[in-house]
Amino acid sequence: MKARSQAKPKRYRRYHSTGLSGTLEALPRLQVRRHVVSGRWIALAVIALLVVGAILYVWLSDTFYVTRVSVAGNVLTSAQEIVQTSGIGGQHMFWVDHATASERIVHGIPSVKSARVDCQLPNRCAIKVQERQPSVAWRFGSAVTWIADDGMAFAAHRDTNLPLITIEAPQGPALLPGKEADQRIVQASVAVAKVMPGVRQYKYTTEHGLEFQSERGFPVYLGLGDNMADRAMLWKAVEAELNQSGVTPQYVDLRYPVAPYFVSSSDQ
Repeated sequence: MKARSQAKPKRYRRYHSTGLSGTLEALPRLQVRRHVVSGRWIALAVIALLVVGAILYVWLSDTFYVTRVSVAGNVLTSAQEIVQTSGIGGQHMFWVDHATASERIVHGIPSVKSARVDCQLPNRCAIKVQERQPSVAWRFGSAVTWIADDGMAFAAHRDTNLPLITIEAPQGPALLPGKEADQRIVQASVAVAKVMPGVRQYKYTTEHGLEFQSERGFPVYLGLGDNMADRAMLWKAVEAELNQSGVTPQYVDLRYPVAPYFVSSSDQ
Protein backbone atom coordinates (compact mmCIF):
# COMPACT_ATOMS: atom_id res chain seq x y z
CA MET A 1 0.00 0.00 0.00
CA LYS A 2 1.15 3.34 -0.72
CA ALA A 3 1.75 5.40 2.21
CA ARG A 4 -0.66 8.27 2.46
CA SER A 5 1.20 11.28 1.84
CA GLN A 6 0.85 13.75 4.58
CA ALA A 7 -0.92 16.80 3.44
CA LYS A 8 1.00 19.93 3.87
CA PRO A 9 -0.68 22.28 6.20
CA LYS A 10 -2.18 25.37 4.59
CA ARG A 11 -0.52 28.53 5.32
CA TYR A 12 -2.74 31.43 6.21
CA ARG A 13 -1.69 34.97 5.88
CA ARG A 14 -2.31 37.17 8.80
CA TYR A 15 -3.68 40.52 8.11
CA HIS A 16 -3.29 43.28 10.62
CA SER A 17 -5.93 45.89 11.03
CA THR A 18 -5.07 49.10 9.35
CA GLY A 19 -6.85 51.09 12.10
CA LEU A 20 -9.75 52.02 9.90
CA SER A 21 -12.20 51.43 12.69
CA GLY A 22 -10.18 53.70 14.96
CA THR A 23 -10.12 56.33 12.27
CA LEU A 24 -13.85 56.13 11.82
CA GLU A 25 -14.30 56.52 15.53
CA ALA A 26 -12.06 59.56 15.55
CA LEU A 27 -13.83 61.30 12.69
CA PRO A 28 -16.94 62.27 14.66
CA ARG A 29 -14.77 63.57 17.46
CA LEU A 30 -12.90 65.84 15.08
CA GLN A 31 -16.18 67.08 13.74
CA VAL A 32 -17.41 67.84 17.25
CA ARG A 33 -14.24 69.77 17.99
CA ARG A 34 -14.65 71.77 14.86
CA HIS A 35 -18.20 72.61 15.83
CA VAL A 36 -17.04 73.64 19.33
CA VAL A 37 -14.28 75.87 17.96
CA SER A 38 -16.56 77.55 15.48
CA GLY A 39 -19.15 78.09 18.23
CA ARG A 40 -16.60 79.83 20.40
CA TRP A 41 -15.63 82.18 17.61
CA ILE A 42 -19.25 83.05 17.03
CA ALA A 43 -19.72 83.76 20.74
CA LEU A 44 -16.62 85.95 20.82
CA ALA A 45 -17.79 87.82 17.75
CA VAL A 46 -21.19 88.45 19.35
CA ILE A 47 -19.56 89.71 22.54
CA ALA A 48 -17.24 91.96 20.54
CA LEU A 49 -20.19 93.40 18.66
CA LEU A 50 -22.04 94.03 21.89
CA VAL A 51 -19.00 95.78 23.41
CA VAL A 52 -18.49 97.93 20.32
CA GLY A 53 -22.17 98.76 20.25
CA ALA A 54 -22.12 99.73 23.92
CA ILE A 55 -19.06 101.95 23.38
CA LEU A 56 -20.66 103.64 20.41
CA TYR A 57 -23.86 104.19 22.35
CA VAL A 58 -22.05 105.72 25.31
CA TRP A 59 -19.90 107.85 23.02
CA LEU A 60 -22.55 109.06 20.61
CA SER A 61 -25.62 109.23 22.81
CA ASP A 62 -26.59 112.63 24.24
CA THR A 63 -27.42 110.88 27.49
CA PHE A 64 -23.80 110.95 28.67
CA TYR A 65 -23.04 114.61 27.96
CA VAL A 66 -23.20 117.04 30.87
CA THR A 67 -26.49 118.90 30.65
CA ARG A 68 -27.35 119.43 34.34
CA VAL A 69 -25.02 121.32 36.67
CA SER A 70 -25.99 122.48 40.15
CA VAL A 71 -24.02 125.14 42.05
CA ALA A 72 -23.93 125.56 45.82
CA GLY A 73 -22.18 127.94 48.20
CA ASN A 74 -22.34 131.00 45.92
CA VAL A 75 -23.86 134.26 47.11
CA LEU A 76 -21.76 136.95 45.43
CA THR A 77 -20.99 135.03 42.24
CA SER A 78 -23.60 133.95 39.72
CA ALA A 79 -24.06 130.25 39.04
CA GLN A 80 -23.89 130.90 35.32
CA GLU A 81 -20.42 132.43 35.64
CA ILE A 82 -19.20 129.51 37.73
CA VAL A 83 -20.49 126.88 35.30
CA GLN A 84 -19.17 128.73 32.28
CA THR A 85 -15.72 129.14 33.83
CA SER A 86 -15.55 125.46 34.82
CA GLY A 87 -15.87 124.43 31.18
CA ILE A 88 -17.76 121.21 31.95
CA GLY A 89 -21.05 122.19 30.34
CA GLY A 90 -21.66 120.03 27.27
CA GLN A 91 -18.60 117.85 27.91
CA HIS A 92 -18.77 114.07 27.77
CA MET A 93 -18.89 112.60 31.25
CA PHE A 94 -15.82 110.46 30.66
CA TRP A 95 -13.80 113.53 29.66
CA VAL A 96 -14.65 115.70 32.64
CA ASP A 97 -11.50 116.35 34.70
CA HIS A 98 -12.75 117.30 38.15
CA ALA A 99 -9.44 118.74 39.38
CA THR A 100 -8.87 120.82 36.25
CA ALA A 101 -12.44 122.17 36.31
CA SER A 102 -12.02 123.18 39.97
CA GLU A 103 -8.75 124.97 39.20
CA ARG A 104 -10.39 126.85 36.34
CA ILE A 105 -13.01 128.23 38.70
CA VAL A 106 -10.55 129.29 41.40
CA HIS A 107 -8.09 130.88 38.96
CA GLY A 108 -10.76 132.41 36.74
CA ILE A 109 -13.07 133.93 39.38
CA PRO A 110 -11.29 136.02 42.05
CA SER A 111 -14.34 136.03 44.33
CA VAL A 112 -14.12 132.21 44.68
CA LYS A 113 -11.60 130.97 47.21
CA SER A 114 -12.05 127.22 46.62
CA ALA A 115 -14.17 124.95 44.42
CA ARG A 116 -15.00 121.27 44.13
CA VAL A 117 -16.55 119.52 41.12
CA ASP A 118 -18.28 116.14 41.41
CA CYS A 119 -20.12 114.28 38.64
CA GLN A 120 -22.48 111.31 38.56
CA LEU A 121 -23.67 109.24 35.66
CA PRO A 122 -25.34 109.69 33.34
CA ASN A 123 -25.02 113.48 32.97
CA ARG A 124 -25.25 115.29 36.30
CA CYS A 125 -22.51 117.41 37.90
CA ALA A 126 -22.41 119.46 41.10
CA ILE A 127 -20.11 122.38 41.89
CA LYS A 128 -19.57 123.54 45.47
CA VAL A 129 -17.67 126.76 46.04
CA GLN A 130 -16.38 128.79 48.96
CA GLU A 131 -16.43 132.51 48.29
CA ARG A 132 -14.15 135.19 49.64
CA GLN A 133 -15.83 137.54 52.05
CA PRO A 134 -15.20 141.24 51.34
CA SER A 135 -14.14 143.51 54.16
CA VAL A 136 -13.07 146.65 52.27
CA ALA A 137 -14.47 148.50 49.27
CA TRP A 138 -11.66 150.26 47.36
CA ARG A 139 -12.83 153.31 45.39
CA PHE A 140 -10.71 154.89 42.66
CA GLY A 141 -12.73 157.45 40.76
CA SER A 142 -15.98 155.75 39.79
CA ALA A 143 -14.49 152.25 39.93
CA VAL A 144 -15.18 150.21 43.05
CA THR A 145 -13.37 146.98 43.87
CA TRP A 146 -13.93 144.74 46.85
CA ILE A 147 -11.03 143.41 48.90
CA ALA A 148 -11.15 140.23 50.98
CA ASP A 149 -9.31 139.63 54.24
CA ASP A 150 -6.51 137.86 52.36
CA GLY A 151 -5.95 140.95 50.19
CA MET A 152 -7.46 139.54 46.99
CA ALA A 153 -9.48 142.06 45.00
CA PHE A 154 -12.61 141.13 43.06
CA ALA A 155 -15.48 142.83 41.33
CA ALA A 156 -18.00 144.62 43.52
CA HIS A 157 -21.68 143.73 43.39
CA ARG A 158 -23.77 146.85 43.41
CA ASP A 159 -27.00 145.05 44.30
CA THR A 160 -25.54 143.80 47.59
CA ASN A 161 -25.72 146.01 50.67
CA LEU A 162 -22.88 144.99 52.92
CA PRO A 163 -21.51 147.07 55.83
CA LEU A 164 -18.08 147.35 54.24
CA ILE A 165 -15.26 149.71 55.07
CA THR A 166 -14.89 152.11 52.15
CA ILE A 167 -11.50 153.56 51.26
CA GLU A 168 -11.37 156.33 48.69
CA ALA A 169 -8.01 156.49 46.94
CA PRO A 170 -7.93 159.64 44.77
CA GLN A 171 -4.24 159.09 43.99
CA GLY A 172 -4.71 155.41 43.28
CA PRO A 173 -3.57 152.87 42.67
CA ALA A 174 -6.39 151.45 40.58
CA LEU A 175 -7.12 148.00 41.95
CA LEU A 176 -8.30 145.50 39.33
CA PRO A 177 -10.07 142.21 40.13
CA GLY A 178 -7.62 139.36 40.58
CA LYS A 179 -4.89 141.62 41.96
CA GLU A 180 -3.70 141.76 45.55
CA ALA A 181 -4.14 144.95 47.53
CA ASP A 182 -1.58 146.44 49.88
CA GLN A 183 -2.14 144.43 53.04
CA ARG A 184 -0.93 147.28 55.22
CA ILE A 185 -3.80 149.48 54.09
CA VAL A 186 -6.41 146.74 54.46
CA GLN A 187 -5.21 145.66 57.89
CA ALA A 188 -4.94 149.27 59.06
CA SER A 189 -8.52 150.10 58.11
CA VAL A 190 -9.85 146.89 59.69
CA ALA A 191 -7.94 147.56 62.93
CA VAL A 192 -9.28 151.13 63.17
CA ALA A 193 -12.84 150.06 62.37
CA LYS A 194 -12.78 147.58 65.25
CA VAL A 195 -12.04 150.39 67.67
CA MET A 196 -14.37 152.87 65.94
CA PRO A 197 -17.17 150.79 64.38
CA GLY A 198 -19.17 153.93 63.62
CA VAL A 199 -16.57 155.16 61.14
CA ARG A 200 -16.81 153.29 57.82
CA GLN A 201 -15.57 155.91 55.33
CA TYR A 202 -11.83 156.49 54.93
CA LYS A 203 -9.46 158.16 52.54
CA TYR A 204 -5.96 157.07 51.60
CA THR A 205 -3.16 159.26 50.25
CA THR A 206 0.58 158.81 50.20
CA GLU A 207 1.00 162.01 52.25
CA HIS A 208 -1.45 161.41 55.10
CA GLY A 209 -1.91 157.68 54.89
CA LEU A 210 -5.30 156.63 56.23
CA GLU A 211 -7.63 159.46 57.23
CA PHE A 212 -11.28 160.05 58.01
CA GLN A 213 -13.68 162.92 58.65
CA SER A 214 -14.65 163.57 62.24
CA GLU A 215 -18.23 164.19 63.26
CA ARG A 216 -17.45 167.91 63.40
CA GLY A 217 -16.21 167.91 59.82
CA PHE A 218 -12.41 168.17 60.06
CA PRO A 219 -10.01 165.47 58.85
CA VAL A 220 -8.07 163.18 61.14
CA TYR A 221 -4.79 161.84 59.79
CA LEU A 222 -3.91 158.38 61.07
CA GLY A 223 -1.02 157.54 58.78
CA LEU A 224 -0.11 153.90 58.32
CA GLY A 225 1.58 151.49 60.70
CA ASP A 226 1.29 148.46 62.94
CA ASN A 227 -0.27 150.31 65.89
CA MET A 228 -3.41 151.54 64.17
CA ALA A 229 -5.67 150.43 67.03
CA ASP A 230 -3.61 152.55 69.44
CA ARG A 231 -3.96 155.55 67.14
CA ALA A 232 -7.71 155.08 67.09
CA MET A 233 -7.77 155.00 70.91
CA LEU A 234 -5.61 158.13 70.97
CA TRP A 235 -8.10 159.87 68.74
CA LYS A 236 -10.88 159.17 71.22
CA ALA A 237 -8.86 160.89 73.95
CA VAL A 238 -8.04 163.86 71.71
CA GLU A 239 -11.67 164.15 70.60
CA ALA A 240 -12.87 164.27 74.18
CA GLU A 241 -10.36 167.03 74.99
CA LEU A 242 -11.37 169.06 71.93
CA ASN A 243 -15.06 168.77 72.75
CA GLN A 244 -14.41 169.83 76.32
CA SER A 245 -12.37 172.86 75.28
CA GLY A 246 -14.72 173.77 72.46
CA VAL A 247 -11.93 173.93 69.91
CA THR A 248 -12.64 173.07 66.29
CA PRO A 249 -9.30 172.47 64.55
CA GLN A 250 -8.56 172.47 60.84
CA TYR A 251 -7.23 168.92 61.19
CA VAL A 252 -5.78 166.52 63.73
CA ASP A 253 -2.54 164.70 62.91
CA LEU A 254 -1.98 161.35 64.65
CA ARG A 255 0.60 159.96 62.24
CA TYR A 256 3.17 160.21 65.06
CA PRO A 257 1.36 158.91 68.16
CA VAL A 258 4.12 160.06 70.52
CA ALA A 259 3.59 163.64 69.34
CA PRO A 260 0.01 164.19 68.18
CA TYR A 261 -0.99 167.70 67.25
CA PHE A 262 -3.75 169.73 65.64
CA VAL A 263 -3.98 173.04 63.85
CA SER A 264 -6.75 175.42 64.89
CA SER A 265 -8.24 178.22 62.84
CA SER A 266 -6.42 180.82 64.90
CA ASP A 267 -3.05 179.31 63.93
CA GLN A 268 -3.43 180.34 60.29
